Amino acid sequence: MNSEGTKGSPFPRSNRILIVEDDPDTIKILRLYFIKEKFEVDVAGDGEEGLSILRQHHHDIVLSDVMMPKMDGYKLCEAIRSDDTIKMTPIVLVTAKVELSDKLTGLEKGADAYLTKPYNLTELRAQIASLLKLRELRLALTNREKEIERIRTLEQTLIAISHHINNAIAPISGRAQLTDPADVEQVRKLIDVASIGCRRISRTINLLSDVVSAMKQASNDQAFDLNKTTINELLEKFKSNGDTDLQ
Repeated sequence: MNSEGTKGSPFPRSNRILIVEDDPDTIKILRLYFIKEKFEVDVAGDGEEGLSILRQHHHDIVLSDVMMPKMDGYKLCEAIRSDDTIKMTPIVLVTAKVELSDKLTGLEKGADAYLTKPYNLTELRAQIASLLKLRELRLALTNREKEIERIRTLEQTLIAISHHINNAIAPISGRAQLTDPADVEQVRKLIDVASIGCRRISRTINLLSDVVSAMKQASNDQAFDLNKTTINELLEKFKSNGDTDLQ
């Protein structure tokens, strides 16, 4: 394992790396190297321990040996890719296995890169820098898609709310056009219809307030899923009882 120093580091910010390796000397070299590169470094001695640590801390990248006790690097890749909470984590496999079939196996199991020992630390640094940059682009794209989905959901919600308000106003308008101001009974019916409409509009305004609160929460929480939570629940609740007064 050769090093050419860390001058001109390609890492613009601090990152957290998980090193999964069972050789103490290799761990020592890699730990010191990545600390110099301003990484937060966690270490696991085998795949099982590595998977447990990764699930706890959600690292920016994983650097793993292939041949290890308990759970090897291939199985670790499979486990990471099958876990929705960590499956987007970039993985670099390093191994003494030099056959093309071994490299293909690693990539098929979910590794993003595969380096053979002995490897140059400068090459490793470049590979990790590339994967971290790609990870940031993926996260930015995911956030943009979530923002677009929030906007679409808000648009659909406002259309639904507008529909409910129009439905509340229409009976009042219709009744008013047919009401003779001199007929006390007709005026009383108009007042009753107007009262019902006002209650429906009031519920709609309360719904709108809840929707705005939900949207504010969504904008501050990237994990908030509008398709499955508050807004749709609010709309369904409103639909289930919003028209009962006029039935």
